[in-house]
Amino acid sequence: MRSGSRPKHESRGVLCPTGKFGVFGLFLGIISACGNGSVQSPFHVDAGSEAGAAGASATDGGLNVGEDTIDPTLGGPCADDEQCTDDIPCTSDRCDQELQRCRHLPDDGECADELYCNGEELCDPKLGCRSGPPVACADADPCTIETCVEKTHSCARAPRDADGDGDPVWNCEGGGDCNDSDPSVNSEATELCKNGQDDDCDGTVDEDDCASPVHDDCGDALRIDASGFTSLSLAATALDYPTECAPAGKKPNDVVLGDVVVALDVPAGDPRDVDVVVRGSGDDSLVSLATTTDPCDHPVKVSCSPSFGRVSRLRLYGLAPGLYPLYVAGKAGSELSLSVTFSAASTAPPNETCGTALPIVAGVSQTAILAHSTTDLSSACDPEASSDELTSVKSGELVYSFSLPTARDVRVFASPLDDFGVPELSLRNAGCKDASNELTCRIGSPGSALFARALPAGQYFLSVASSGPGDVDLRLEEFAATTPPADQGCADPPPIAAGETLDVSLTDHADAVEVGCLPGAPDSSHSLTLNDASDVLLVARISAHDSGAVSLASPSCSEQTRLSCGVSGASPVRAQAYAVPPGTYRAVVESALGSPVTLSAFTRKAQPATLVAFADDCSAPLEIPATGGRFKGNTANLHADFSAGCDVGNQAKNGAPDQLLHLRLETKSRVVLDMAGSQYDTMLSVRGGATCPGAELELACAAGRAAARSFLDLDLESGDYYVQVDGYDGQAGSWSLDVYVTPDSI
Repeated sequence: MRSGSRPKHESRGVLCPTGKFGVFGLFLGIISACGNGSVQSPFHVDAGSEAGAAGASATDGGLNVGEDTIDPTLGGPCADDEQCTDDIPCTSDRCDQELQRCRHLPDDGECADELYCNGEELCDPKLGCRSGPPVACADADPCTIETCVEKTHSCARAPRDADGDGDPVWNCEGGGDCNDSDPSVNSEATELCKNGQDDDCDGTVDEDDCASPVHDDCGDALRIDASGFTSLSLAATALDYPTECAPAGKKPNDVVLGDVVVALDVPAGDPRDVDVVVRGSGDDSLVSLATTTDPCDHPVKVSCSPSFGRVSRLRLYGLAPGLYPLYVAGKAGSELSLSVTFSAASTAPPNETCGTALPIVAGVSQTAILAHSTTDLSSACDPEASSDELTSVKSGELVYSFSLPTARDVRVFASPLDDFGVPELSLRNAGCKDASNELTCRIGSPGSALFARALPAGQYFLSVASSGPGDVDLRLEEFAATTPPADQGCADPPPIAAGETLDVSLTDHADAVEVGCLPGAPDSSHSLTLNDASDVLLVARISAHDSGAVSLASPSCSEQTRLSCGVSGASPVRAQAYAVPPGTYRAVVESALGSPVTLSAFTRKAQPATLVAFADDCSAPLEIPATGGRFKGNTANLHADFSAGCDVGNQAKNGAPDQLLHLRLETKSRVVLDMAGSQYDTMLSVRGGATCPGAELELACAAGRAAARSFLDLDLESGDYYVQVDGYDGQAGSWSLDVYVTPDSI
């Protein structure tokens, strides 16, 4: 009988000793409460007939082992699961019937705060959720600056450029900046006259080709009295007339702003409209426009148009004849183009708010001019706030209203009339003004539309905004109310089985659920049933040039009860959830453009992550159970033993350090390997063969850069496989790997 096994007796209590051990046995029997073997003792673990003097072997689940190897997941004695509740939310509690001890399995996923850069939160089975170490991006190169990027879940390494002017410091390779604390001084800058410093870092001050500013102040303003285009230079300029849209001082990245002055000359006669557009040569141009009715050299009350990166637009209505100062600001030294259009006088659009909404008639196009609009409404489709304090991410909105006498399907098309931005639509109920009044929203694009099915009779409002100060063609269409498809909504969707992939057409699908992943996008829902506590991986494959989302939600499909969410503009999109209790859930897939998608679901019984401590080569690859598993490791201090077919060229022998795992399949299976959560640019290679390390399989190597870590979805025959965890382009660090195995028979 193996050590630690239980003899086959009717009773699971302690056997009462007899014979020559009678007296001593009687004493033990009193201590052990022998006599009635029909009562199961939760305090006993039978060590087996071959147990040593200590009564248990070193393989008894950690009951009698050294202090440094005690199993932290084991708790007190038990007879059933109900005795094992530990009030620690991040553990899965059960009674280990073999040991008759409580087992508290940690689930790190329960502790996750959805932030990457602060490190992975860990579940301590004794203490609960604990913060892990933050992501360490530092390297040993003094000529690089390392930062953790939350949006891409990766470390960014850039040449040392402390002042953010785009030119690395001169004593590092590729750099020429002789003053890395002043962004106006670098090897790409223009030498300015009469300022006493070497602006272009060529070793000479105020050389012959130095530049002086042009149109830098009101006394040297450029007069424009007719429609047309002109070029402007911010070389050698200073910010002489700061405004709310171009504030004085330096931004966090130390970008220096300058401005030039234009005199808009409205000729004698009738009032005129003036439409001004300025464009910069790069996304960091930070161009903006401003004007005033005060004296040019002493502006107090200023109207301005913010920067939308490389473009800004100021629409001026009904200007009387005369001169009007126009302050054109942007990144100092940049080159700008200016467009000015004079036209007959008109009035600004009045429909700025819900209270001043204009009617929109089905089938009749409207032009929404957004250059003068202000922001009054919020939408779930609003872009995230810009980290750049000078750049706007959304124009103001204009509001329209319509009424339906009966239930109708509604489609709203928004087509940009210029290249200034992408339209944003919001459909709102009769309340209109509050965020809770929004029914659905959509980031518009040519060929797509906001769609709402079977809107009840009543009044509705429609707001239109844009990611830039452009004009938008707006059209409302009404249709007879239709019945939603079976996979629309969360009430009773069709099922998806573990290991199944479904082709999903989102034609005529609306934004029917609000799980908070991709607001405004058409969606499809399927029910996923879990019979046991399970780890779940949902995978969506999206069309080119689309953005998609996939999420695991409760049957209510609410953002508050959502279990996981993945959003990406690259395929495949993935969402993981660990230790999900038994029950029925909703797998929701979304597409920003309403394009065809596929949805796959993978499950396995819930299990904690396995630490891969060594597994450096073929001497001891870590075994992956036939049912898959969750693994974590770190390649930073290991060796580069194997090459991979998807690595970048010009690498040292075998590239980056790697680790090796082994998977034995007894039957043909679908195997999914996902390295989401890894902290560096990963590479994953699957090799086949009876002997280690095998040969890399065709199409079984995946590089994972930025947020899109390595992912493989393979159909594998029975046999032996070696999973090589590696780094792309020489990188190494902390990695995570999820393996899901679905036998072909399922």
